[in-house]
Amino acid sequence: MVRKQHACHLHQPPHPVHVRGEKRRLVQILANLLNNAAKYTAPGGVIDVRVTVSAAQVEISVEDNGVGMPAALLPDVFDTYTQAAPTPDRAEGGLGLGLALVKELVALHNGTVHAASAGPGRGSTFTLTLPLAGADVPAPASMA
Repeated sequence: MVRKQHACHLHQPPHPVHVRGEKRRLVQILANLLNNAAKYTAPGGVIDVRVTVSAAQVEISVEDNGVGMPAALLPDVFDTYTQAAPTPDRAEGGLGLGLALVKELVALHNGTVHAASAGPGRGSTFTLTLPLAGADVPAPASMA
């Protein structure tokens, strides 16, 4: 994000938010979502991270004003090796593993993740929902 001079804004509650899970994996989830946003957002673009808390869960969204994606790709975006067709503004491709890993790790934490985009050139939003620590849900599966 620094190299591309993105503006990154964090919108969070004024109090700490605690989720049950493995810190290393939770960091990996957020790093993958932020790296993905940075990769597909032009230099000088904007990335917003929003943290919203309800009674039993936290919702974290990573929204960018990058290249976006077609609606046809959204149902498959978390599948292994899925990527949009290369275009000049999507020159920085990857292997298509990062979002599949995010989905798996979020599921192991008893959470959900989904993607939204208004279409090519209109940015993307990835939203994950995780249970708060103390919520009545099973402990995350071992992720050793």
